[in-house]
Amino acid sequence: MSTDAARLRQRSSGDGWSLEAHDASGVRVDTLRGEFDFAVSAKPADLLPAGPGPARIVVDMAEVGYCDSSCLQVLLRPARGLRAAGGRFAVVSAAPAVTRPIALLGLGDIMPVYPALEAAEASWGAT
Repeated sequence: MSTDAARLRQRSSGDGWSLEAHDASGVRVDTLRGEFDFAVSAKPADLLPAGPGPARIVVDMAEVGYCDSSCLQVLLRPARGLRAAGGRFAVVSAAPAVTRPIALLGLGDIMPVYPALEAAEASWGAT
């Protein structure tokens, strides 16, 4: 029996990538795995929320081996939408393949990066 705290919402995959979404304590967690470049990024783009929805979203990219600017563009859509609506968005990863492009492009304000889900939630405080 699953609980709302860890209920799987969707799962999708393709050649070299996967996306799994679930709810964890009122936070939507989208877990990406694999490599994301221009040829792949458009596929999970349709699966990530872009409009109204959860007020807090974390994209777990701890198992992403490659992330180019097209993947970051896909992530900017929900990040900007949530920010405009007063919601919260964060990326979880310690992988340089993810953290370095976000830092180099100056996207840390819109897409802050944390080493773990708990760190992202702690940065948001009680909401």
